[in-house]
Amino acid sequence: MKKEDIRAIWELTRAEHGLMYGSGVVIGILLGGGSSGLAAVLGFFTAFFIQAGTFALNDYCDLESDIANHRLDRPLVRGALSRGCALMVASIATALGILFSVALTMLQGGLLLFIVALILAVLGILYDIKMKELLVVSNLYIASTMAAPFIYGGLIAGEVGEGLLILSLIALLAGFGREVMKDVADMLGDELRGVRSIVRVYGVTRAKQVVSVSSSLAVVLSVVPLFLRATPYYLNPAFLIPVGLTDIILIHAIIGLWKPEVNYERLRKETLVAIASGLLAFICGAL
Repeated sequence: MKKEDIRAIWELTRAEHGLMYGSGVVIGILLGGGSSGLAAVLGFFTAFFIQAGTFALNDYCDLESDIANHRLDRPLVRGALSRGCALMVASIATALGILFSVALTMLQGGLLLFIVALILAVLGILYDIKMKELLVVSNLYIASTMAAPFIYGGLIAGEVGEGLLILSLIALLAGFGREVMKDVADMLGDELRGVRSIVRVYGVTRAKQVVSVSSSLAVVLSVVPLFLRATPYYLNPAFLIPVGLTDIILIHAIIGLWKPEVNYERLRKETLVAIASGLLAFICGAL
């Protein structure tokens, strides 16, 4: 396989997102009291491959709207991969995610971990095929996938405490704001597919207000773990420094959203960096 092909598959599956989803599972395990190294590895790859499959299928279903939105970061739009290849990658990745969840279930016992993974995989397929067109539902679904890895990690460890719930809520709010912001940038393509996004139903100004409120709530909640004695983040500078950086980036993105000339591609990257920085904060604090 050529270097260009590897890059195209990475972009198709948004592997950097998959790494963050997998890391979220590991953080959930740490906050939930810990588990075996093998369980952490299996949980990591369950999240990684299920989300990789969802992203690949998303590009398969959204090719026309991505072309309309000039999404040259999408390999199908550039012609770097065929549509059939995208469907094959989506199928293989999703199957691998389910297989890892089966192995995890066999290791841990019970069916809960397999059932949760299967539900997430099915919801990902439904999102790509139809759910994306439903008002707010699509944004909430994507936001929930950013919170789900932490809960899944907690289930692996056997405990979902208040610290883990707050972390999941922060991820949900930050993810929801990011998704609504992406809808503002993708209005043209969404119109072709008939997506009833917040921006298409209520207008650009209202959508920006939703982004600002959701992201601001995530910033406010991010400091709460510093005051929770039952968590490793209590007055922990290893958590405070990277989470402070996360908040600065999010606030900068909110301000940038209201400028006369908005560079949505730059804001997308900023918010992704903020999410990565937030993950780093919770990893450093937990360790």
